[in-house]
Amino acid sequence: MRRRFVIALLALGTVGGYASGFASLRYRSHCRHAWMEQRADSTCTPCPGSAQAPAAPSAEDPTPSGPR
Repeated sequence: MRRRFVIALLALGTVGGYASGFASLRYRSHCRHAWMEQRADSTCTPCPGSAQAPAAPSAEDPTPSGPR
């Protein structure tokens, strides 16, 4: 009787440990994904066709002239 109880307790601990590990991996993947998005937003320039891209200068805007 005692042996069965110990086996059941160890089995539950094993299943609980694996569940905890997978939950931790899932949480960390979300954190890593959010971190990479934040890093990309701060370091990369937006694509020309995206809504975040700065507007192209119009023909009326004067072009800067200066030494090259």
